[in-house]
Amino acid sequence: MRAGVGRSGYRGVGLQLVDDKGRVAIPAGLRATLEKNSGQAEGSKDARVAILTTHESDPCLIAYDEPYFDLLMDRLDARELEFAGERGRSDSNIWREGVGSSENIAFDPSGRFVVPGMHADHANIGKPGYAFFYGVGKVIEIWDPRTLLAHPTAPESMKTACRYHLADKKVTL
Repeated sequence: MRAGVGRSGYRGVGLQLVDDKGRVAIPAGLRATLEKNSGQAEGSKDARVAILTTHESDPCLIAYDEPYFDLLMDRLDARELEFAGERGRSDSNIWREGVGSSENIAFDPSGRFVVPGMHADHANIGKPGYAFFYGVGKVIEIWDPRTLLAHPTAPESMKTACRYHLADKKVTL
């Protein structure tokens, strides 16, 4: 059985303004999936939390829900056992790289959260500026539009979506 069956996949895009305090809002469609996957009841006043971390290889951020983090932990457990060294010694870097710089972020009912400084630096997300959100199934990628458009291996379809949203909001870089 595929891991995460019963979960909704993240799909959709959005270009959001990052204000001078580093606050940005998760687009409504992506936020609804995040809340659903987290078991957040619609209209609930409970804390809304996502996990934000740096992408393992690209200059962007990824966000996902707590249950997905639990799936990642299961995968890291299996990887640690698979690559155990002599006498069963584990490679600590499996967990360091797997969990990375992940951090819980609280967001308000409109999806607004503050991008932590180290994460903003990693993804070149300025304040003020813009953040491009892109649902990629298991996670949400968050890019600085200029960085995305210059990235040599980002798919052209993703760049086209970013250009469309920049033009739609009359944003020039």
